[in-house]
Amino acid sequence: MSETKETKEHFWGDPTATLDWCEENYIVHKYIAEFINTTTNLIFISLAIFGIHSTLKYGLSFRNVLGYAGIALVGIGSWCFHMTLLYEFQLLDELPMIYTTCILTHNIFETGEKRRFGLYLPLALFTYASGVTAAYLYINDPVFHQVSYALLVSIINFRSYYLLTQIHKASIKIRMKRLLFTAWTMFGLGFLFWNIDNIACHQLRQSRYKIGMPLSHLLELHGWWHIGTAFGTYYWIVFSSYIRVILLRKENEYKIKWGLGFVPYVVKVSKNSRKEMKLGSKVE
Repeated sequence: MSETKETKEHFWGDPTATLDWCEENYIVHKYIAEFINTTTNLIFISLAIFGIHSTLKYGLSFRNVLGYAGIALVGIGSWCFHMTLLYEFQLLDELPMIYTTCILTHNIFETGEKRRFGLYLPLALFTYASGVTAAYLYINDPVFHQVSYALLVSIINFRSYYLLTQIHKASIKIRMKRLLFTAWTMFGLGFLFWNIDNIACHQLRQSRYKIGMPLSHLLELHGWWHIGTAFGTYYWIVFSSYIRVILLRKENEYKIKWGLGFVPYVVKVSKNSRKEMKLGSKVE
């Protein structure tokens, strides 16, 4: 197939964002600057909608709705950013990443019936988010945003692993460890693809020219970053939701099911199923 080239006309005007990723602009659709980087955000939005639906359907804590809504906002912001490459939409992509991760940080630290940290934790997170926002608008350096985000993610992961040590039933602990490690793996793979896309952009573009569309889209690695982080974050919210159930000693009232074999969600156990679970435990 002949070599693809960027079109000269930019529907949204010349890019004003401080970042322009490896995917070439306006080669698939005249209204979308980065087609794959844009459309892969549907994964964020779809998983968020499903997460909100399952949370409300099975009567889980409303805090999970806020987490999923944050994921949806990140997906929408990222869609607008990659579609237009405009600075204002870059902020709509990047800053909600900080805000959503602050919500998730709150949720993984407040796991009891009553608040352990009172207003101190939400106040600290609000101050952090506000400080990062103000500093980022002034510094205007994407690396600052990336470090600020990575710090929150690291805190969440250390806390998550610590909570695993608080689970005493071996069978449940193994399942939860697998779910957490799956979340880490998906996120880690996405981060790996993100770095390769940045470091080896020239080589990736040359390979895409040789392969030709549509198979060349498989080498749009920033899109794989979206997919990996969407699933990784979704898995982690399910982990966070269910580990709170365990710590509240309500694991007989809820269980994790897997839709399509790869989409976990927490469901409320019916009374009949609960009786069967108790009988099963007596037999053991």
